[in-house]
Amino acid sequence: MFRSTLLQPSLTRALASRSLLRPALSATPAGTLGLRALSFKSLRLIPQPPGGIVGSVNDPVAVPLPDASHGSYHWSFERLIVLGIVPLTVLPLAGLGPASGLFTPVLDATLGSLVLLHSHLGFESCIIDYIPKRVYGVWHKIAIYGLWTGTATALFGIYKMETEDIGLASAVSAIWSA
Repeated sequence: MFRSTLLQPSLTRALASRSLLRPALSATPAGTLGLRALSFKSLRLIPQPPGGIVGSVNDPVAVPLPDASHGSYHWSFERLIVLGIVPLTVLPLAGLGPASGLFTPVLDATLGSLVLLHSHLGFESCIIDYIPKRVYGVWHKIAIYGLWTGTATALFGIYKMETEDIGLASAVSAIWSA
């Protein structure tokens, strides 16, 4: 309704008769002001075939190429991170924290980095599962880029906390005893 009122041919002819607007409107098609609607086609969801079947039911399933970095190595790497987090979490809780001198800033930074890496891998799995690329297209990429941006920001925060502040374990201890 609003657009049709502004783009009436009589209005555009009246505006085009003004000498200041003539050069700007001369390059546009007749009857329009050269206004275009914004296009968000790239942000739309990808339509799925009925029943989720591509092709016919007799077509063989496309098997992805084996990739160890997304399979067994990935799983083993996640388990190693968890195994590293457990003792580094128990040390400060057992009274062997920063005040005892046994929990060095290097171990504190390692704990913060491992917790961050563990969280990153968990959120990445959630994005892959709940915002699949085949359905959401560009939204999947936006979510992954957002995750990497958040992880990089948090890593910078851990660095600042370890170098200019009291450290992660001491901060948790201060919050816990407050």
